[in-house]
Amino acid sequence: MPHSGLGRGLDVLLGEKPTKPEPQVDGVVEIPLERVVPNRQQPRTHFDKDALDGLTASIRTHGLLQPIVVSRSGDGYELVAGQRRVLASRLAGRATIPAVVREDVSNRLELALVENLQRADLNAIESARAYKLLMETYDLTQDELAARLGKSRPAVANTLRALAAPQLLQDAVVDGKISEGHLRALMSLPLSAAIAALGDVIAKGLSVRDAEALVRKLAKPRGARASNGSRPDPDLAAVTTRLREALGTKVSVDRKRRGRGGRITIEFYSDDDFERLYEQLCGATA
Repeated sequence: MPHSGLGRGLDVLLGEKPTKPEPQVDGVVEIPLERVVPNRQQPRTHFDKDALDGLTASIRTHGLLQPIVVSRSGDGYELVAGQRRVLASRLAGRATIPAVVREDVSNRLELALVENLQRADLNAIESARAYKLLMETYDLTQDELAARLGKSRPAVANTLRALAAPQLLQDAVVDGKISEGHLRALMSLPLSAAIAALGDVIAKGLSVRDAEALVRKLAKPRGARASNGSRPDPDLAAVTTRLREALGTKVSVDRKRRGRGGRITIEFYSDDDFERLYEQLCGATA
């Protein structure tokens, strides 16, 4: 949240050096909270109120045990990592906060993302938006991003795929109503069915497995019932799910009568995604 009232001390206005340096212990300094401005590229947008209240109470009692990371920005400091600690410290009424000051930080977004990922603090949509922003900001391919984050390219592609979900599903993840597992299951349904299933998942508090079972029941994949009206193939939904997991993207299977062929449709969402699928399926570079 932006703060425009970041006062400048008289020593700065008069061009004089501070008479009292900021206290420093083992590379950590105490800096005024009012001089800390948000990281403009912070990937995290949602904070659990109960967790924030708990951290605030802990800071009031014990102080802040883990310093934030900042870089110098004009007369103040721009936050690199530790947004939740800053918010909780302000709520706790602190005037200063312990910080590690990095003089030259050109990869604020990357550091903020990695910090949140290491703390498992980002939801699936925040992670996907941050991945996309990282790729656009630093002109990275999915391979290069995966290498920087220490993840596989299929894992990165799966994360990015969350951005293809209908906005209603994305909002449910951001609000903490469903998990990434729920999202992946619901994304396989047409929009109207996904919205109906979302209501059931939230109202009944379904687990991911229960949600997957509900999706299989609602999906009735094309080809699951032969055109002659015979009984559905009970294995088709499971096979479709395994294909989606193996390829890291949406797959649909359209089977005709048994033994008469059909069609498998594999979706991709970018040139990088296409190359990844090509390599997985052909073992070669396009």
